[in-house]
Amino acid sequence: MKTAVIGSGNMGTALACLLADNGHSVACWDHFPGVVEDIRKNHVNSKFLPDIPLPSSVTADHLLNHVVREAQMIFIATPSLYFRQAVKEFSPFSMPQAVVVGTSKGFEAPSHKRLSQVYGEVALHTADHYVSFSGPSVANEFAHKRPTAVVIAGTNHFCLQKVAGALANPYFRVEISNDLLGVEWSGALKNIYAVGFGLLDGLNHGSPNLKSAYLIMALKEMKEIAMARGAQEKTLDGLAGLGDLVTTGFSSDSHNRRLGEFLASGMEYEKAVEK
Repeated sequence: MKTAVIGSGNMGTALACLLADNGHSVACWDHFPGVVEDIRKNHVNSKFLPDIPLPSSVTADHLLNHVVREAQMIFIATPSLYFRQAVKEFSPFSMPQAVVVGTSKGFEAPSHKRLSQVYGEVALHTADHYVSFSGPSVANEFAHKRPTAVVIAGTNHFCLQKVAGALANPYFRVEISNDLLGVEWSGALKNIYAVGFGLLDGLNHGSPNLKSAYLIMALKEMKEIAMARGAQEKTLDGLAGLGDLVTTGFSSDSHNRRLGEFLASGMEYEKAVEK
């Protein structure tokens, strides 16, 4: 099956490796021309995932319309800030029956809309072909084929089954959820509390006692916020909520946790974000 990955950062590149490992052809696009050239010529992404050789079935192109044309499945791995623009640009060239998978965990700024809502507004094809990818999924871990479990959510069961079939293998488990709202809210909220874990570490207060208490309080608040908007409690207790909160809060690869550490050291916010 031909698949497309829009945004070749660490997540997009890791997904390309996973899809290729599962026997699919993968066409990648990225905003940075150097990343595209590196993938094309050297079969590696030195900027974002330098120690992972890319399979020969992973290609890259500077032109977005070339990447999505005839792709049966399209993964959007751009930051949420650029999600709307990405959909606008590729939608005229994608097949009507293509399944679109969003991997960003957050809301659109400044509208504060969930990304499935943004997709429904700007996509030229049916909105129920959109699937949200979430859960504890540090990219370089499953790129190294370390056991990983994620959750996908949407409203079209056929599309969910198709995505699960494309991604699942012995080291990558995929759960299916019908709670699209809950999965999207979980993925956005856990980022906030992960910054708090970094603050605790940066202030040298990251003892197991305190971090365990903070974890429970964070999950409680996540439930209250998301369930007030219609999320299912089991979603917050599962991979999308608690699972992703633990990974993002404790992983040394977590940008959000690291941001908290930098802020605790006294670094100004803009500099911390840049670093």
